[in-house]
Amino acid sequence: MMKKERIGIYGGTFSPPHVGHHCALSAFLQQERLDHVYVIPTLQPPHKPLQGDASPQQRLAMCRLAFADLPITVSDIEIKRGGKSYTVLTLEELKREDNTLVLLCGSDMFLSIDRWYRPERIFALAEIVYVQREGGEHAEQVAQALAAQAMRLQQQYGAVTRPLACRAIEISSTMLRQELAQGNETSFLSPSVKEYIDQCQLYT
Repeated sequence: MMKKERIGIYGGTFSPPHVGHHCALSAFLQQERLDHVYVIPTLQPPHKPLQGDASPQQRLAMCRLAFADLPITVSDIEIKRGGKSYTVLTLEELKREDNTLVLLCGSDMFLSIDRWYRPERIFALAEIVYVQREGGEHAEQVAQALAAQAMRLQQQYGAVTRPLACRAIEISSTMLRQELAQGNETSFLSPSVKEYIDQCQLYT
């Protein structure tokens, strides 16, 4: 029997993409033995309004800079499709008989994934790998919540889920936009992304 191609998918707003995203993506590539990985910036996330002033094309460009050293493809599939970026539509577009889709999501997304559009179809189309961003005093509490959610999704939907081993980097794009708006320096962006943000005068 022919081995199925393993396709990794990492979606998000990436406004801006930061070292936490890069760390998770590196671990995803190493641990999941993926044949190909698509990083997919959303056009219009259904679950939250986009803050800040980076256009979809600028977020796409920043992803290409942020992940230039990794063997991945930054895809404009959701930007081209238009409308709200429902994960299930992207999975349906990428799914073939000869592949296995593996979706990477952060802890906040994983804890709410059963409230996304057509969750039962998402779990039928893809395996879910989740990464815990939270360290420090809340680490254990979040880990317990993630494990409980994984069990609930398996029981309710037959979902295939598993954690990704990755060091916790407590940073979010929201926090970074606030830092940049205040003119603060940050070590959480790659030099190329920071240069791009400065050139385009984003998040000021």
